[in-house]
Amino acid sequence: MRWYISILVISVLITSCDSNPNNSDPVDCSEYKQRIFNKETAFAASGYDKDHLQDLIFSYADFSNNCRQDSITPEFLMRRADLLRGEGKIRESIRQFKAVHDGFPTFHNKIACAFIAAFLYETELNDRETAEKLYLQIIESYPKSNEADIARVSLIHLYETSDEMITRLKSNE
Repeated sequence: MRWYISILVISVLITSCDSNPNNSDPVDCSEYKQRIFNKETAFAASGYDKDHLQDLIFSYADFSNNCRQDSITPEFLMRRADLLRGEGKIRESIRQFKAVHDGFPTFHNKIACAFIAAFLYETELNDRETAEKLYLQIIESYPKSNEADIARVSLIHLYETSDEMITRLKSNE
């Protein structure tokens, strides 16, 4: 009898833990995309409510996992990275910006993602060495881009102290 109950319990557990049943329908990316647009509207209408924010952050990630080939996926992930940054999750945001840059080579904002990651290292994490390395990579990889131009200026002032900056700004008046 004990053996029978053990088998029954194990089979119930195995059946209930099946996270990808064979009869599940594939995700309709067009419909899912529209649901996310609706969630973005609701988020703005809610006054940027935290519950809506968390749902949107999750939805962007879930969409990218289920609709990787959709053309809007890198845009959704970039939006997710920005929301994470706003939440103070700087390292997670940087990882997301870098993942968009590295994972979507034809994305029109990929250089901006690389630049934002470098900028966050500089301004939010105060990690000037990593910021310098990333700024130099941007300049080397995309020398004619606007981001490379801004990276060059950022490098000039990267190790400037607050007092040095104030003195420089006052002398430019």
